[in-house]
Amino acid sequence: MIITTAFDETEELIIKAKELSESLQVPYMARNKKTVKYLLEHVDPHIFVVNNQRGLSYYEQGQEEVFFHPNMAMHRIKQIKNGQSDSLMTACQLKEGMTFLDCTLGLASDTLVANYIVGPTGKVISLEKSFPLSVLVREGLQYYATNEKLEWKAIIDQVSIINTDNLDYLKQCPDESVDVVYFDFMFNQSVESSHGIKIIKPIVSYDVMTEEHVQEALRVAKERVVVKSSYGNHQLGKLGFQIDRQNQKRHFFYGVIEKFYK
Repeated sequence: MIITTAFDETEELIIKAKELSESLQVPYMARNKKTVKYLLEHVDPHIFVVNNQRGLSYYEQGQEEVFFHPNMAMHRIKQIKNGQSDSLMTACQLKEGMTFLDCTLGLASDTLVANYIVGPTGKVISLEKSFPLSVLVREGLQYYATNEKLEWKAIIDQVSIINTDNLDYLKQCPDESVDVVYFDFMFNQSVESSHGIKIIKPIVSYDVMTEEHVQEALRVAKERVVVKSSYGNHQLGKLGFQIDRQNQKRHFFYGVIEKFYK
């Protein structure tokens, strides 16, 4: 894996690429007018490209360019501001000041919505196993806030992304250390028509939920564990998740396990 700049490299892009190279511990290589195809074939099959169009792009040999955009998150936040309900907020019963562990960051749509709902007095921790995707989302969010939507900067600055396996992370968490633990494994996203989802498919993690995930999540959560799933997934009932009518949507549903106290 290497980091380089756009074809028409500028001093600003070179500085940014070198800074990113140092922070990620990924080698920097000068572009020197080489095409991405040439670099993929002759230098390295995994390339980050710092540019002025998207902030950062990622290429793998034989795949399309991968980049980040906040997808539907900002539209969902505007709807909440206008008094409309959001399915994540309903299923997770999210409120201001709560702590929320997003175990499957993806394109950060749910993470951004959760950050808006819990506000500055709450906390959202977002986990992403895929190294390229975690980098693209983190850098893409900052680029979006700085260059496109400055008014979203306060929400974006709240985002905390950790590149790690979610089960490993859960095992290290203290008991009842967050209010809600949330999963949206990518293998359940096949129903999504979003172009963004299709683009990132080559670099996402395709882990599946296991009984160990559920056990650890229940230990860590104070209030509930929630999972988003497509209707083709028949395992959630066996894992103890309840599906209420209010949590059933057109293409997906939320399974919930509530924690009850004596």
